[in-house]
Amino acid sequence: MKNTKEPFIHITRREGMPLWKGLLIRAAAVLVALILSDIVISAAAPKSQGFFGFFSALFSGAFGTERRTWLLFQNTFLLLGVAVALVVAFKMKFWNLGGNGQILMGCLACAICLKYLGGKLPDPLVWLIMLAASLAAGALWAVTPAIFKAFFNTNESLFTLMMNYIAMYLVAFFISFWYPEGTGAMPPLTEGVLPPLGEGQMGKSLLPILLFAVVTAAIYLYLRFSKHGYEVALIGDSKNTARYAGINVRKVIIRTLILSGALCGLVGFVLTGSINRMVSTSMDGNMGFTGIMVAWMGNLDPLIMAGVAFFINFLTRGMAQVCTEFGFTSEALSDTVIGLVYFFFIGCEFFIRYRVHFAGKQKKQPDEQTPGSPEDGEQERAPLPEDAGAKEAN
Repeated sequence: MKNTKEPFIHITRREGMPLWKGLLIRAAAVLVALILSDIVISAAAPKSQGFFGFFSALFSGAFGTERRTWLLFQNTFLLLGVAVALVVAFKMKFWNLGGNGQILMGCLACAICLKYLGGKLPDPLVWLIMLAASLAAGALWAVTPAIFKAFFNTNESLFTLMMNYIAMYLVAFFISFWYPEGTGAMPPLTEGVLPPLGEGQMGKSLLPILLFAVVTAAIYLYLRFSKHGYEVALIGDSKNTARYAGINVRKVIIRTLILSGALCGLVGFVLTGSINRMVSTSMDGNMGFTGIMVAWMGNLDPLIMAGVAFFINFLTRGMAQVCTEFGFTSEALSDTVIGLVYFFFIGCEFFIRYRVHFAGKQKKQPDEQTPGSPEDGEQERAPLPEDAGAKEAN
C-alpha cells in the first residue's frame, strides 16, 4: 500500500457554472457585506435606527422621492456611458485609464462653445457645434496615447493616466482666464444650453437616460456583430494572430481609441450642455475610475454592466441617506461600506471561476492485481515448447 500526498490547498479552474448559480453567489456576497455593515453601523451610530432601519434608509436614499429616483437613473446611465466607452478599448487590451481627462475635455470644449457662441448663433446650430467639439476633444485626448502605443509601444496606462492631470489643469486655467477675480468656480451659463425634455427632474434626466441607453445598445451590437468588433476582439486575444490574419493593428488601435475617447467626450457634452451648464475640475465625478470597476465587475459585457452601474449608484445614494439618518457627519463611513461591498463582490468572483480543494491524503491504491493475477514482482511465464509437447502427448 502506497500513500500519495497532495498539497493541502489545490486550486482548479471551474469548467463552467450555470448563470443562475453565479448570480446567486454574487447576490449572497453583497447581502453578507450589507448585513455586516448594518451590524457595525447600528452598534456605533449616534442615532441608531435599529437593524432594519439601515435597509430602510438605504432604499429611501435611492427611491425616497421622485427626484431621487430620476437622479438615480440619470447617474446610472452617465456611469454606464463611461464604462461602455472604456470597454471598447479594454476588449483590445488597451488599458485606457484616462476616462476622467477625456470627460473633462468634452466638458471644456462644450463650455467654450457656450461661452463664445451662446446667444450669438441659433441654438440648434450651437448644439451641433457643441456636440462636434465635445466628441473631437474627447477623441483627441484618447488618440494621442493611442498613436504613441501603436508606433512606439509606450505604456498606455501611464500615458492616459497622466493625461487626466493635464486636462484638469487646462480646465482650471480656462476658469481663471474667464473669471480672474472669482473663486475658481464657474457660474452656470444660460444661453445656448440644451433644453430639458420635460418638467421637473424627469425632464432634466431623460436626455442622458435615453442617449446612453441607445449608445449602450449600439456598442453591444458593434462589438458583438460587426467586422470592427471582431478585429478588436482578435487583437485583444493575440496581436500576432491579428497580423497573420491581415489586420492592420496600428490602424485598429487608433480607430478604437478615437471611438472610446469620443464616447467619453459625449458624457462631457451632456454634463456641461444639459445637466450642470458649467465646467469645473471635478465635473467628471471620478466616473472614469468608477467606470473601470463597472466594466470589470460586468465582465466587459455592456448589458451586465448596466446592472452593475445601477447597483453602484443605488449604493452610493443610499449610503448618503444612511449617514444622515444615523447621525454620521463624515463621508468616510459611506466610502467604507461601499468599499466593503466591492471587496465581497470582487472576492466572490474567485470562487465563481475557481474551485478550492482541501486535500490531506489521497485514497490508498492497492498494488496487487485482481485475484488470480500474478504476485508482486512476478510475471506470468509463457509456456515452453517442452511443456506444449508434453500436453500433446497426454
